[in-house]
Amino acid sequence: MRGFRPIRGAFTGGASAPARGSANLRARGSERGERGVVLIWFALMLIMLMGFAGFAVDLSNWWFQAEKIQRSADAGAHAGAAFLPGDLPSATTTARSLTGQNGFTNGSNATVTVSQEPNPNRLRVKVKATIPTYFVGLLGVSSVDLTREAVAEYVAPVPMGSPENKLGNDPARAQNTPQFWINIAGPNATKKSGDRFQAKFCATSVANCTGTVISGINNDEYATEGYFFALKVASVVAGQPLNIQVYDPAMTYVNDTCGVNMPTQSEANALQALPGNPYPDGALRFAPGLTSWCTGDQDISGRGTKTTFIVRGPDATPWSDLDNPVVAGCTKQMPSFDPGGSNPTIYQYLHPTDGKQDAQAVVNAADGSNTFAELFRQNVTICSIPAGSVSTGEYILQVRSNSTAAAPTVYSASVVDGGHNRMSIFAGFGSAGLAAVDGSAVSINARGRLPIYANATAANTSFYLARVLPYDAGRTLRVTLFDIGDAASAGVLQILPPAEFAATFSGCVFSRNDGATLSSTPSTCTLSNVSSANGFDGRSVTVDIPIPANYTCTPAVATQCWIKVRAAFPSGVTDTTTWSAAILGNPIRLVE
Repeated sequence: MRGFRPIRGAFTGGASAPARGSANLRARGSERGERGVVLIWFALMLIMLMGFAGFAVDLSNWWFQAEKIQRSADAGAHAGAAFLPGDLPSATTTARSLTGQNGFTNGSNATVTVSQEPNPNRLRVKVKATIPTYFVGLLGVSSVDLTREAVAEYVAPVPMGSPENKLGNDPARAQNTPQFWINIAGPNATKKSGDRFQAKFCATSVANCTGTVISGINNDEYATEGYFFALKVASVVAGQPLNIQVYDPAMTYVNDTCGVNMPTQSEANALQALPGNPYPDGALRFAPGLTSWCTGDQDISGRGTKTTFIVRGPDATPWSDLDNPVVAGCTKQMPSFDPGGSNPTIYQYLHPTDGKQDAQAVVNAADGSNTFAELFRQNVTICSIPAGSVSTGEYILQVRSNSTAAAPTVYSASVVDGGHNRMSIFAGFGSAGLAAVDGSAVSINARGRLPIYANATAANTSFYLARVLPYDAGRTLRVTLFDIGDAASAGVLQILPPAEFAATFSGCVFSRNDGATLSSTPSTCTLSNVSSANGFDGRSVTVDIPIPANYTCTPAVATQCWIKVRAAFPSGVTDTTTWSAAILGNPIRLVE
């Protein structure tokens, strides 16, 4: 029958039907098996992914905690370094306090180790903390120890002027003759006269005199606190007091070269010959002219400058001098004297029986008064710290001309005199310590600012400028010389390395605040043609001195590591000038 088509498998080829059905069943079984493998694989991968995710969470937390620990170490090192080099216990306490404030307290949730580096101005702070884990704890790691450390450095003010226990000339003992005096200007003096930081008034042509920084004061650099000098006590001499003396501490107008108001030589001889011998060396001490005794107190804008001396004890904040405690009985304000004219002469002040100013000729250290005879060209003790009360560390001598006797530690705008008072400063244990020239037990130097009156009689003279230690190798010392051009004839200035460092400084960069082109030789650190005629009067000259990478000296030796400035002029120099020095960079900084 034509339309008939047999059903395949039912009547013809029935054996093939079961085979196809079995294949389909096997395919469906295989699919079910593959789906099972995928589930197992997915489950395993999910575990792995969760493990990785958990590890990532822990890793992120470790990184976050490590950053916190590092910030804590940075803060501790930065805060503690300010107490170096001399006070490691305070540095340690402060560093740990700051790490605690930043989340990691020593002995609680961290171990904070504080140590001083071979460079004594550097402090290393190491913070170790145990950080708990989260997902990694499932693998048996419940915590990890993380350690971070930081090193900070305190760059202290650069010592200037002297490696010894004397700063300035010491004519009475004829032992120390650096050929300069310390100069302190009264507030109404003119800056152009040489005192960069204590003279209020100046024209705009003078360096940094815009009158816009301090109301009513032309000098933008005027320092109301005066000058600071550091007395570093390295060791205490048993049974001896620490004495601080100032030569000729009271202003007496005699002019730069002591050619005004001085006794004649015959009068000086007569003072030495007085009955009772009150002035055994009077013929020399009171001789007129530019002798070794002549400080040259000068009238700039007045003759009545009263100088105040304040001795402050060591403290735990070496970066600040004004918070050092004032030593009891060691604040003195000196009078001033204007001899001649309608006033008595110096000879009359000194003569005990001429009926003029006999009371001013009395010498009695026990009466508590300051007579002319006790002050003029004399070494005057302004502070004596008893034996047993002296500690090692850094005492501060603050010298100022802008305070009243009623409030000597406070700036007073009412003080208006403007003379230049010149002096020198000594320190030592007992009379023997004062007589010696020795910086091993106690030394005195200016802290970053040195105001001087140079009266060098020699044409080629070297002055101690600044002390730079080996740890500053590779850095830059910046020296600023203000008003160095009073000499009539052109001279040469050269910055010299310490004698023990057998090399010459090179690569020095000289500049003047008015932008003038200077005659300098960088390869020898030399500046030529220095004179008032060449525009140096009232100007600031900056010298950037690269400290060589191989720079070395012995800090333990007081006279080593001192950079000098050599002044070579056709004749002697009589010049009031202010020098400053600093190592460039932040005073406290992280170095690791």
